[in-house]
Amino acid sequence: MTEKRALLLVGSPRGIEKSTSGRLGGHLLDTLKARGFGTEQVHVHAAVRSPDALESALAAAAAADLVILSLPLYVDSFPAPVIAFLENVAERRTGAGRAGLFLLIQCGFPESEQNATALAIAERFAAEVGWRWLGGLALGGVETYGGSAHEVLEQIGKALAEGKPAPDLAAKKAMPAWLYRAGGNIMWRRMAKQNGVAGKLRARPYED
Repeated sequence: MTEKRALLLVGSPRGIEKSTSGRLGGHLLDTLKARGFGTEQVHVHAAVRSPDALESALAAAAAADLVILSLPLYVDSFPAPVIAFLENVAERRTGAGRAGLFLLIQCGFPESEQNATALAIAERFAAEVGWRWLGGLALGGVETYGGSAHEVLEQIGKALAEGKPAPDLAAKKAMPAWLYRAGGNIMWRRMAKQNGVAGKLRARPYED
C-alpha cells in the first residue's frame, strides 16, 4: 500500500520553528504522522526566494495527498510570498485531482470571523486548481473551540487522516473583546514609551 503524504506549508515570515503558524501546523502534522502519513514541511517565504527551492516545494505539493496551509492573516488575505507560491501552483495545476487542502489561519483581531475572506479565497483556490477543499480552522484572539489547541488539532487530524473534511467547530469567546483590546492598547503604549515615541501614537505624518 502506498504511503499517503502530508505537506505543511508555513506562510509566516518568522519561519517554521519560531512562528505560531509553524507550531500549530507542526502539531497537526504530528497527528497525521502518527496515523501513518509521510510528512514534509516547507517555509513558503524561503521557497519563493530561490528557483531551486521553489521547484522543490512545487514537487512536494505535486506528491502530496494533503496540503496544510498554516499562516497569519494579512489584512483579509495571505502574505505576499504565499500568494506568489499559490500562483505558481495555479499556473501549473500542481497536484490537480490528487491533493486536498486544509487552511489553518490565525489573526490578531479578537474575532475569528475576521478570517472569513481568507477562508473563502482558499476554498476558491482549491476549486480552481482541482484540489479537494477540506475546510479550515480560523483562530481569533479571544476565541476557543471547546478544548486546548492540541485537543482541537487532534480532532481535526483524525478527520483529515480518514480523508474527511475537518469538522465544523463552533467558536466560544474566552474573554470579552473589550478586555483583549484594552490589553493590546497597554502593550502598544508600553512599546511606544520604550522607543521614545509615546507622544506620537496618534500622529498622521502622511495626512497632508
